[in-house]
Amino acid sequence: MAIRNTSWDKVKAGQIVNFIYKNKKESKGVKRTVLIVNSDFKYRKKSTGRIKRFVVGLQLQRVGQRPLPKGQLEEIFNSLGGVEVEDGTIAGKISDRADRNQGETTKIYNKLRGLVNRLGMWRTFDRRECMKRRVYLEIDSPNIPEETIKGFEAEQRKNIEDLLERDNVN
Repeated sequence: MAIRNTSWDKVKAGQIVNFIYKNKKESKGVKRTVLIVNSDFKYRKKSTGRIKRFVVGLQLQRVGQRPLPKGQLEEIFNSLGGVEVEDGTIAGKISDRADRNQGETTKIYNKLRGLVNRLGMWRTFDRRECMKRRVYLEIDSPNIPEETIKGFEAEQRKNIEDLLERDNVN
């Protein structure tokens, strides 16, 4: 498991990150592995009109709890459309528009609703609390199932072959 230090401003939708987060019920922060859906979700509170910012994602692993089985992880990535390479890291195929866009985040939630409700993994994290601690980007996550990686490699191989064939024709 290779990780790279990054900042919250550089985190994009689809990336898998590790960070320590302390919620209101915990006395100490806990390390979590999350597939980011929206790194800056803005919500206007009805009572005060103040804008609250959240990090929205699928919690894949939390220290002290069992990690998700590989079959369920594969189901998640297949629902999202597979994996892709983004900034030198393996990430879930989530539209870049989903990052910082409330409508796209809602569409992704609706697409994953049955899976998320069954597994209970959809999480929102207070962005202000997240910004207090470091975030690490997973470069090659051991959480991603081998079948998903092999499918991605086959897709990339096919794309490269198609490009080479087009170059040979021209």
